[in-house]
Amino acid sequence: MTIGKFTTAVRAAKAIKSMLPDSVFEDMKKYVDTQVQSVIGKMNLVSREEYEEQNKQLRQLREKIESLEHSVANPNDKPRPKPK
Repeated sequence: MTIGKFTTAVRAAKAIKSMLPDSVFEDMKKYVDTQVQSVIGKMNLVSREEYEEQNKQLRQLREKIESLEHSVANPNDKPRPKPK
């Protein structure tokens, strides 16, 4: 259903474009591009590298927390070896 609506919107956009002078279409395109970039900028997106680094740090913190929880729960046990 959504694909049908998208196809209809594309057809409508092409029909409107054919009726407008090229300068109006280019101005509209620049405006839409600017608005899209503005919205993307406000979304606080991170790069894949930043995401992977944060995930790595989160895994390390979880391992440390698990180790500390184990130490608190079993104070007489030997320390668990650090996972690699």
